[in-house]
Amino acid sequence: MRETLRERFPEMVVLFVALGFFVTLAELLLMGHTEGVQAVAPLAAGVGVVGAGLGLVAPRARSWALALLLGVSLAGLFGLVQHLEEGLEGKEGLRPGAFRLVDEEGAYYPGGYEEYEKDEKGEGAPPPLAPLSLAGLGLLGAAALWVRRP
Repeated sequence: MRETLRERFPEMVVLFVALGFFVTLAELLLMGHTEGVQAVAPLAAGVGVVGAGLGLVAPRARSWALALLLGVSLAGLFGLVQHLEEGLEGKEGLRPGAFRLVDEEGAYYPGGYEEYEKDEKGEGAPPPLAPLSLAGLGLLGAAALWVRRP
């Protein structure tokens, strides 16, 4: 069993990467993450599924699959920058000794509960590290395809 796992480990990793991209794509679509620049994330997840699948079923297209997965990683880093910018937008700095209460949904209360603040959609700041799942999956898939024996 161990020898079989050693021989097929890169293929198994790429398969799990493809499944990870698929689940991320489904989550993004269910969340409605499809307007404006947000459409980059589901597009990148779809490209990740295609890139990982291409790397699995067409060994001769390995260089194309690697390029697609590395492109998805760059899209994840772009998303990280976007999330960080959106999280910082419109938030004043806290003065020394001030406190900020945050609820489970990410909405914050700068001076206490009477100053409840959310954006115009009723949402809090986007999770800053969420796009790194795309970047990490892309890099992991590219590394697994790189070491895969033809």
